[in-house]
Amino acid sequence: MLSIVILSVSLSFYIMNDSYSKDSNSETKYNGSDSVIIIQLENNWAKALIKKDEEAFKKYLAADFFYMENENLYTREEVLQSLLSVTDVVEDAFNEDMQVHLYDNTAIVTGWLYINGKSSGTSFKRKYRYTDIWLKKNGEWQIIAAQDYLLP
Repeated sequence: MLSIVILSVSLSFYIMNDSYSKDSNSETKYNGSDSVIIIQLENNWAKALIKKDEEAFKKYLAADFFYMENENLYTREEVLQSLLSVTDVVEDAFNEDMQVHLYDNTAIVTGWLYINGKSSGTSFKRKYRYTDIWLKKNGEWQIIAAQDYLLP
């Protein structure tokens, strides 16, 4: 099974007021610098992992998105299928040590993603080092590529 559940990617939400607010789906909406927006989107992705939020996954991943894990390369469709079919129960997911590097309409994010949960009744704690690449198109950010490494 792909460990794609660990994807630490996110996409854009509607931009609102000067600060952030939470709607009924607990998605945070920002009006701020692109770096602040990207960090919040990464955190929203972690929340989507817990909820197995199909709508969020589809919204976040660009049409031509691809994902690299070890020696394997996966398409957007393969990632979505894996995210939605995984039997793992994610109880907690969060990011640490995120760094955003902005280049015009492109952002590269590095960080650590921690995922805790259960697989076949057995608890797990996973720590992933990741790099996500975002593209801002028509005023919205979408993830176009991601690479993860599961710390042994």
